[in-house]
Amino acid sequence: MQPDNLQVGLFGLIHSNRDFSQRESWGKNQFNNSFPVSLACYMHEKGLKLNYLTLDKGLTIQHQEIDTSQILGICPLSPNLFFSFESDYVPYRKIVVGKLPRVDLVTHDLNRDNACLRSIEIKLTALPDNSTYRLPDNQYGCEIVTRPDTIVYLALSIAHEFENSRDKLLNYLQPVCSQIQDWQSISHNIAFYPSNCRLFRYFNK
Repeated sequence: MQPDNLQVGLFGLIHSNRDFSQRESWGKNQFNNSFPVSLACYMHEKGLKLNYLTLDKGLTIQHQEIDTSQILGICPLSPNLFFSFESDYVPYRKIVVGKLPRVDLVTHDLNRDNACLRSIEIKLTALPDNSTYRLPDNQYGCEIVTRPDTIVYLALSIAHEFENSRDKLLNYLQPVCSQIQDWQSISHNIAFYPSNCRLFRYFNK
């Protein structure tokens, strides 16, 4: 028999827009983004860093480590940390026409007028996946599905970063950017993709 004062929840997720005492907070879509965050908080408590993959200038994957605080924007165990799951990232609203899609997690600092800290897309997957489980351990891979909203937030993060230095972003995109006359025309823009690009092959099926 369970005690009446038993609190149901996930480690570290003290302040959240999810009530883990409710059944609907444990559904597949909810668990897929709340559990990884809780696990990251637990790793921080144990003094463990997260694996962190980056790309160098040659687009080679670099294996590093990063502290959970850097991902969340604040100490994971701070009493001022609020986890807002499946919410929109308010700082991006000013550069969007229409409705801003929701992101898996937005972290807030309750001590700074509920200021938004980070917008985070979360993918819970298995290693190895169905296509690599027969390979040696060092060749294991995992499937990562990218939602359309993920691409939107990626684009918005770039726009937000260069909001006050647009010329700098334009220099990165030249000379291709100046040659595009209609950004909404697939047939016009496909000519600017190399023939070995997957996107090129998709639109030319």
